Amino acid sequence: MEVDWSVLDKEEEEAWPILFQQAFDVWNYLTDQWDGMSGNYFGKQMSGIQDIMNILEIEEQREVLKIVKIIDGKYAKEVNKKQKKPTTGK
Repeated sequence: MEVDWSVLDKEEEEAWPILFQQAFDVWNYLTDQWDGMSGNYFGKQMSGIQDIMNILEIEEQREVLKIVKIIDGKYAKEVNKKQKKPTTGK
């Protein structure tokens, strides 16, 4: 499942606060965790997140972490909602 970033206007994205831009960068580097039996999305694997933030030289790591968790929570909710929709086949 991929995020459809096409709904974002590039000019608007550049106007976002730097913390949000950094949070999306970090979130994209993290590995997805999936349940192999049910296909549910568990969220991003957070181990190594501090290493990523250090490499990217992020100063306000606590705030970026909070935003990453919000992004991941909303993404997980949407992905799992789509997974539960019944498919109609002909």
